[in-house]
Amino acid sequence: MKTIALNIKTKITSPDFDFSNHSKLRACIDISNSELVFSLFTAENELVYLQHCILKANEKTNEVLEYLLETEPFFSQSYANVYVCVSNTLYTLVPAALFVNENKEDVLKFNHNITNDVIVLSDEIFSADSHCVYAFDKKTKELLDKTFPNNHVKHKTSCLIEGLPSTASKTHKTCLVNVQGNNMDVALYSKKLIFFNTFEFQTAEDFLYFILASLEQNAFTPDETEVVLAGEIETGSALYLTLKQYIPKIKFAVADTSIGKKNDFIKLPDHFYYTLFNRYLCAL
Repeated sequence: MKTIALNIKTKITSPDFDFSNHSKLRACIDISNSELVFSLFTAENELVYLQHCILKANEKTNEVLEYLLETEPFFSQSYANVYVCVSNTLYTLVPAALFVNENKEDVLKFNHNITNDVIVLSDEIFSADSHCVYAFDKKTKELLDKTFPNNHVKHKTSCLIEGLPSTASKTHKTCLVNVQGNNMDVALYSKKLIFFNTFEFQTAEDFLYFILASLEQNAFTPDETEVVLAGEIETGSALYLTLKQYIPKIKFAVADTSIGKKNDFIKLPDHFYYTLFNRYLCAL
């Protein structure tokens, strides 16, 4: 096993938490090429444990996960349910009428360079009458299956889209922007899903361009659209301040009241860990 020097960005536990009641807890894990976030919820949907690890540029997700399996108590327990969120850009959306499960690999290969070290999976997205076809690292999937045989995998795109009706404005068109590292998901919604795509950005100007271009190409004008921000973005950041110059209606995503937060968890901004919490909510 490769030794990893963990870069822990956040670790929060409830004051009275321990793993003794592990069999009654629900686990939720968000996995990407740049970070791993794992959390625990009670049967009453209260968040009681959260750890966020950042991967270094030369680290592979499966290697970091293998190290965590051997060193972190979180991964040596059995849980009532284990929900996994795959956060990557290797996905495509297919209308339900055109989806054929046996052909999902060919569909994904049409849009992405798919190698032999991944497995191709799919989720049905009921609210958008479509399927999300995506790749997941094969070694990572094998490690999860061995550790948590009862795990359930979904792509972040599926969960973000399923959550759009409850996030969308009641009076305006909605543009959801979810930020994870250097990736941003842009979803446009007006009574139904209009557009969804993921972009890689480096600067605040890139960030602004992808939002404005998505709006323009889909006939969403800035004046009639409410932009909802989620994920790794803060009020004083360059991303927010640049966007504010061009978008009059901006708000941050509001935490779903189904998830209970107490103690230090209250200090987390509501819109942080948006994909993680949406994955958990998708399972309720």
